[in-house]
Amino acid sequence: MSESEELNSIAHKWCWGTIDLSDQSVRRGGPVWNPLVAELVTAGAVMLELWDRVLSPRQRAGLAEGFAAESEQSARLVAAFLAGVSRVGYASPSHMVAFGARQQPSLTLDKARADWQEQALKAGLPLPAAGAWVRGADPEHIAAAVLPRLTGCDCAGYVDGERCRDRDHHGLYVAAYALNRHGADVLHADTVAKAYRATGGPAWDAVRAALVDAVAHHVGLDVRSLPRLVRPTEPTRLTAFGRLVSQSSGLSRGDASRGFASPDDSKEAVSDRARLHAREAVSRIRVAG
Repeated sequence: MSESEELNSIAHKWCWGTIDLSDQSVRRGGPVWNPLVAELVTAGAVMLELWDRVLSPRQRAGLAEGFAAESEQSARLVAAFLAGVSRVGYASPSHMVAFGARQQPSLTLDKARADWQEQALKAGLPLPAAGAWVRGADPEHIAAAVLPRLTGCDCAGYVDGERCRDRDHHGLYVAAYALNRHGADVLHADTVAKAYRATGGPAWDAVRAALVDAVAHHVGLDVRSLPRLVRPTEPTRLTAFGRLVSQSSGLSRGDASRGFASPDDSKEAVSDRARLHAREAVSRIRVAG
């Protein structure tokens, strides 16, 4: 593997997910920030736990029917995968350069941002040059703009918000649009088109593709099979699924008191940590319920 290939293979690990300045993670020997990839994989793990331990047989059957999936097992994997990749739009130039922007300014934050930026650039994350103007967009809209391409639609001419007319790819667009928090099929193509212009180009496409592959590896899904597994005809039937995605995403955030994950973690370590976090998080909501 060449040096450039090695950098490309690890750059996605330096996208940040949650930032904590309480020093809880640091006191346990961890970093100030939690890798986005760890949170995406954990969201997929949470959905698997919800499917197996919380959803009723009727709810599982309803989701399988909503996806027009081949079986409940394939619907289970699709649901976990989509929950995992629902935040892939956070891997974008505008969001990444905003490291800690919503936190109170502090010397701790300044140092954490400088350290992260230095290491992220070394790892090959294609951050914009200092002071450069960066186009922004809602991460959910970016996800809708990029996911069909990352999950099987390779048709020419459908890259700016317009939905592909290939019937085999219809479900990819329905699923990607349904991941936004406002419900299924509410995004307008113009909104997605504007978001597409903020995706950052091919270098960021490669970062997001690596994140998608990490989620697929954990869930055990061949992304190439997604066009066959997702064939919904009524997007509004996925509204309940959107709520499950939001719940999975919320439960996936790193627990600073237990220490964040590290960008140096292996795929196996990320998956093991995700499964443990998911089991504990779902157990807590079951007890609370």
